Amino acid sequence: MSSKVEIREARGRADYDTCVSLQREVWGLSDLEITSAIQLIATVHAGGLLLVAEAPGEGIVGFSYGFAARSHGASHLHSDMLAVRPTWRGRGVGLRLKWAQRAATLARGLSLVTWTFDPMRAKNARLNLHHLGALARDFLPDLYGRTSSALHHGLATDRLLARWELASPRVKRLAASKPPRPREGPAIRINEVSRQAGLPVSSEPRRDLDAPLLVLEIPGDWDAVCRADRGLALEWQDVVRRAFKAAFARGYAAVDVRSLGPGRGAVYLLEGRPARRLSRRPSPPPASGRKTTRSTSRRRASRAGRRRGAPAGRGKR
Repeated sequence: MSSKVEIREARGRADYDTCVSLQREVWGLSDLEITSAIQLIATVHAGGLLLVAEAPGEGIVGFSYGFAARSHGASHLHSDMLAVRPTWRGRGVGLRLKWAQRAATLARGLSLVTWTFDPMRAKNARLNLHHLGALARDFLPDLYGRTSSALHHGLATDRLLARWELASPRVKRLAASKPPRPREGPAIRINEVSRQAGLPVSSEPRRDLDAPLLVLEIPGDWDAVCRADRGLALEWQDVVRRAFKAAFARGYAAVDVRSLGPGRGAVYLLEGRPARRLSRRPSPPPASGRKTTRSTSRRRASRAGRRRGAPAGRGKR
């Protein structure tokens, strides 16, 4: 049970060495791509944060690692890694590490944590957006390039940049173990998904939608798709990449992830403000001897350019 696990800050060299070993175990990275104990120690000394999850009789079974960052003139914490030993997954250890990270960050006078995550991994995306209350407005294509991790399947390392506003009403509600408020209104689908030979196949993404809520479906088991059909995995990455880029350029944000049920996929919920329209105002009374014509104008708020997020660490790899 995760309730028996102690979450604490890393203390001595043995803690840091264990975090190095966990990187190998969780991501299967080559030594050249692992953050060394010396680097972890130096970063923490300079203002970073390394929290470990320690289980009775088993030692450290997970950790979260973040470093001091600055963006748009404001300081925050960038969470570079969250790792949980495979035998301890599904027990709430990752969630406890993140909430402890929030508490420690707030205690330092900071109110924002960022990290990056793979948009194709439904379970991790749901942790980030649904359970923690983060949101994403930036898509970072092939952020790390090709890596040695088997989890990446030799594919492009596309990432979403999560923004965790620690003092926002939504995050405060989740921190108090209250369910998130449901999103109102119907949602329009960006893509349609069918199954062919037992695998999910997406339609072309619709990139010109203008509605308060949009839905983007992804596979429920990304590893299964990658192992079965590399070509299909590349097609899925292309669909998701184009969909997010178009939606973010139009001012949408990914605010939630919902599971469609066992054996099925998951959907991102993207929220945006509807196009603004000028309200109709009563015409002034006509002046003596003059005629007036009523006219109404309609304009849409435009958002120029695509938002670009600052490069950020490995972000859960």
